[in-house]
Amino acid sequence: MVDVAASMGWMQPALAAMELAQMTVQAVWEGRDPLVKQVPHLGTNTMLPICQNMNVETVFDVIDMEDTARSSLLKDMPPRHIADIAAYVNRYPNIEVEHEITDADQITAGELVYIRVSLDRDWDDDSDNVPGPVIAPFFPYSRTEGWWLVVGDPRTQTLLVVKRVSVGRHLDTRVEFMAPEREGPCKLKMFLMCDAYLGCDQEFDVEINVLQGDDEASEMDED
Repeated sequence: MVDVAASMGWMQPALAAMELAQMTVQAVWEGRDPLVKQVPHLGTNTMLPICQNMNVETVFDVIDMEDTARSSLLKDMPPRHIADIAAYVNRYPNIEVEHEITDADQITAGELVYIRVSLDRDWDDDSDNVPGPVIAPFFPYSRTEGWWLVVGDPRTQTLLVVKRVSVGRHLDTRVEFMAPEREGPCKLKMFLMCDAYLGCDQEFDVEINVLQGDDEASEMDED
């Protein structure tokens, strides 16, 4: 579904297909279910109301809890369940993103735009390897975590580029796309989308100023 939407240049359908992949893996319906339901043993009919009463709605809420509050949340759980929860929140991706447009002051209509992207995972393990298989108790087979880097134009709802990447502890990569044909300021969006977990996607504003293309400038000079 993502590939079909991407081939047609459809931004919102592509993003929706990516979100559907997350929901399928985690057996959680975003917008209906709280995202904390992804965490093993916290998505039960018993634990969800307790999480709600403690304002724990996302995985990051569990991660950021004070020790005393977390102990209170988990006080009636057996040790093996607590170990499952700890493994999940430790595996859950927390990615710091930096991006920079190459030669941002020289972007011309219809020419390639390059964005350098640096991804750093908050990861306590000393290994540089990608974390192990996705923790998804209701998914029928083992799955490796993957990501999409997406750039689109929200004004026209056009998908400019989508790139699949794997993020270990650190990744430097680049995305490239054709600059819009219209001149002047252009506000784009860049997304980092996970294919296996909900709630860890990120969105960034990418503002470029498109200059007149050489061919168009030559035509104007001739006139």
